Amino acid sequence: MTNNEFCVTDSIPVHCGRNAFDDKWAGLFTKKSSWQLLKRIVGGTESAYGEWPWLVSFLIYQNAEQVRSHKTRVRGLDEIFVPPTMLTNYPDGSRMFHICGGTLIHPKWIISAAHCFRPNPQYPDLSPQPERWLARVGEHDMLDESVPHYDMTVKRIIVHPEYTDRTRENDIALIELNEEIPLGPQINVACLPAINEKPVPNQKCFAAGWGHPSHEAKNITTVLHHVEVPVTAHDKCSKLYSADGIDRISESMICAGSEAGGKDACQFDSGGPLVCKVSGQWRLIGVVSFGVECGLPEYPGVYTDVSYFVPWIQAIVREPF
Repeated sequence: MTNNEFCVTDSIPVHCGRNAFDDKWAGLFTKKSSWQLLKRIVGGTESAYGEWPWLVSFLIYQNAEQVRSHKTRVRGLDEIFVPPTMLTNYPDGSRMFHICGGTLIHPKWIISAAHCFRPNPQYPDLSPQPERWLARVGEHDMLDESVPHYDMTVKRIIVHPEYTDRTRENDIALIELNEEIPLGPQINVACLPAINEKPVPNQKCFAAGWGHPSHEAKNITTVLHHVEVPVTAHDKCSKLYSADGIDRISESMICAGSEAGGKDACQFDSGGPLVCKVSGQWRLIGVVSFGVECGLPEYPGVYTDVSYFVPWIQAIVREPF
């Protein structure tokens, strides 16, 4: 282990939820010349390098037959379903591309959404088979190969056994890597909340990812972006969605979004984090689950409530958080 890498397996509660701007984390590393920070664009939503060091990009592999079948099914609309920014085509006709986000909670464990790993009509090739996936950790700009990142192979994918695609209840999954990821200024774990630790209405939290910058967009963003979204009261969210025929925003869900609209997670952000800062550390409060289009004022985004599933997470990971 170099002094630019740090294993915090035994001290996750102390170091989790801190980014490259936090001296309590960045100060643990001496070779700062190797991780210069980029300034945030003033008034924009582009994230600084190292600002959300727990973000993960999940890449899925399609073999040549799956690619041909997919292109036939979507009839020339392939770019809508497969973002060309993060797409690697191989000589044999197979390919790999970004499809979901995730959050590092331990050097070997990631939280994402269950629906990212279950086949659906749009993506019948989605699968919980670990050999189909890579977890990219430390990514910032998908087109900048000079910025280091790790492509980690997956050991197993554990979709919550009570996940329901129709209602999106229990929309959470745990992904175990084959090896522990070396932590550093731009790679750290997010904190888990306490059991049933609920954010309060209007609390300012952040969602981040590489997804579509708007509902009409035809491609994902190349650089990691974030958006500040206030938490929506649960009963208010339930009433808003019941008008659209969604009969239940369950107790295992959290809603967040601007009343004015225009701020939300979007397609290809699924599985990514909703984090809130508590006592100087970022806590993983929610997992991007679903919504009606993106950023509509009458429909806040819906997230899986991580605090509801902490006992399930701890029973599997068996590490201090």
